[in-house]
Amino acid sequence: MNLDRINEIAFKTMGNRKSHLYREKGFIYYHCQRVAKLAINLRKELFSEQGSIDDIIYVGALFHDVAKGIEPHNETGAQLVKSLLRDELPPENLELVSDIIARHNTRDRNELPFYIKIVQDADILDHFGTLEIWLKIMYSAHAEENVFDAISLWDSEDYMKYLESSRSALNYAKSQEIFDMKIQFEKQFQDRFKLECKGEIHY
Repeated sequence: MNLDRINEIAFKTMGNRKSHLYREKGFIYYHCQRVAKLAINLRKELFSEQGSIDDIIYVGALFHDVAKGIEPHNETGAQLVKSLLRDELPPENLELVSDIIARHNTRDRNELPFYIKIVQDADILDHFGTLEIWLKIMYSAHAEENVFDAISLWDSEDYMKYLESSRSALNYAKSQEIFDMKIQFEKQFQDRFKLECKGEIHY
């Protein structure tokens, strides 16, 4: 498996695409790249003896959102990847990669193999911490919101429910630990942001 060539295919497919009105061009490629790396780190932490499947996890995560914006993107992507990588992977490996993509946003936990659950968790985790702040700034810029609109979101009950549902969707305690660290950072930033926006910071 030539991961350099596979990464080139991923960039060619997603690197210059704008998959969401309120996100920058290429966001989905860099998101998938981060998810792939985080998924491998989780595998090493949680299943140290299962390194032989790392390439499958990496490629599945790298292409998990390849069809984002063409819904249901998991099903569309699972078929698309078979065409994109038909010359790069043996059929049995390509089926595993396709399965990761097809099920990365499902939650039938009892029936899923560990490598799919790892990609699911990595996918969720990438949307928090510094990236959640970036996503909010990008959204606000495109939607012409002001700083107080951002504050009102972070203080809302809907936002708290979003955090709770995202955390509860994680499969592993280690993933929840990482999530909590990311949210702690976000909270520190949000508290400082609120004070500065209201002119209440004292130096």
